[in-house]
Amino acid sequence: MNDGFLDCAGWRAMLVRAGMPASSAAIGLLRRDEFAAQRGTLLLWRTDAEGCRADLREYSGQCGDDVAVLLVADAAALSDLREGGCAVLPGMIRRGRVSPYILKTMDQLEAAGLAEFVEDLELAVPRH
Repeated sequence: MNDGFLDCAGWRAMLVRAGMPASSAAIGLLRRDEFAAQRGTLLLWRTDAEGCRADLREYSGQCGDDVAVLLVADAAALSDLREGGCAVLPGMIRRGRVSPYILKTMDQLEAAGLAEFVEDLELAVPRH
C-alpha cells in the first residue's frame, strides 16, 4: 500500500503550508503497526534555520532525544494528514486516528518552540 508516508517532499510541502514554527526539537510521525512492533521508519518534522524538513530515521522502539512529540497514526489517516495539514490533527486525535505522545515537559516544549503546537492539538499537558 502506498500511503505516501516515505514521501519526504510531500510532507515538507505540508509543513510549509502549515507554517510550522521554528524549533530546536522534532515532531515524529510513526505508523501505528510499526509503533506496536517497535520497528519501522520514523518520519521527523522539523523547522530550523534551513526551513521546513521532513527526514526519515530507523525506529527500533526509541525516537531519539531530539523528538519532543510523537504522533502515532493509523495508515488510513496519513493521506488525510498530509492533505489537511496540522489543522486536522485535533479532530484526528479526538477520533482516535492519531495518538499523541508528549515526550518533553512543558518547559522543554516552550524552550524548543513547540508549546503552541502542542496547545493547538487541544491536549491537556501537565506542567512537570
